[in-house]
Amino acid sequence: MREKESALRLGFTYAGCFLGAGYVSGQELWQFFGRFGEKGFWGLLLAMALFLFFGILLLRLIQLTGIDQADALVIRRERPLLRGMVGFLQVFFLFGIFVIMAAGVGALFHQMFGLSAVWCSGIFCAAVMVLSLAGTAGMMAVFSAVVPLLVICSVLISVITLRQGGWRQAAELPMTANPLLGNWIVAACSFVSYNLFSSIGILAPVGVQIRSERTVWLGVLLGCVVLLAIASGIFLVMQVDPAAVKEPLPMLAVAGQAGRGWYFTYAVLLLGGMFGTSLSCVVAMQHFCYRRFPRLAGRRPLTVPALGLTAWLCSLLGFGELVGTVYPICGYCGAFALIGLLRHRLAVRATK
Repeated sequence: MREKESALRLGFTYAGCFLGAGYVSGQELWQFFGRFGEKGFWGLLLAMALFLFFGILLLRLIQLTGIDQADALVIRRERPLLRGMVGFLQVFFLFGIFVIMAAGVGALFHQMFGLSAVWCSGIFCAAVMVLSLAGTAGMMAVFSAVVPLLVICSVLISVITLRQGGWRQAAELPMTANPLLGNWIVAACSFVSYNLFSSIGILAPVGVQIRSERTVWLGVLLGCVVLLAIASGIFLVMQVDPAAVKEPLPMLAVAGQAGRGWYFTYAVLLLGGMFGTSLSCVVAMQHFCYRRFPRLAGRRPLTVPALGLTAWLCSLLGFGELVGTVYPICGYCGAFALIGLLRHRLAVRATK
């Protein structure tokens, strides 16, 4: 029973690493898959296969080596310069995701109630920084509570929307070109690389606590099923209702069409997903920085507010703009990190 519970918690945590404002709202899935039409769905399946492969690879590598630092997992040999570069990119990725989540919260409250996106993002950043002090245990508890509800709600809304209007792809989709994502294959690989690289620091302290190889396989497989279930419904809905894509949070607009109750329910769960992703990013940043620079651990009263304030200021750039620019750039950089993980895993396998 313990193994099943561990697999469930791992699966929800693995999926929760990616279920932020961009994913659940549909904005991220549209940028990387939806705008390619039918080919985008093949890209989505490719992305899930890569999530499964590299997720198991990463967690098994953590199990076998006991390493819980992203830079040491990516760069196997003791090379300070390369490890320093990887560590910097890791923190940059995590910080970028936190910023995008904060911008997403501002867009959420502005779209729903007309409240100031600026101040809502600021309050959100402050709440995340305070609760990040609970560490990894608090992060997994949030994911275990939010992710199952988020899956059920998003799938039901997608089913209701498709039953009401039937599935028929819109004649014209707003195919806005993104020079950073040339085709569906590049988009899928970029989507996986930045998501996985940013999750290394999140999963590393979790992976060292997992003892069973079977738990890794079951947990990652469950996480991928969760991600695919949510993404498939969102993808089909956006193909039917491309007008929703014009909103900062497309699936929130779709939920509003299903009914007022669904609208507020989805908004609450979307907020929970964004909070969980932000919390995981901040916990991972603190874990890495405090281990690498022990002096910072004694200055939390200064470092924690400074991080929250900086994220808030950066979130003022806008949600959609950040998703379409920051994520693709991070995807190209993250591809090198995945190659490093693969080489490290092969080296460990050879020595064993």
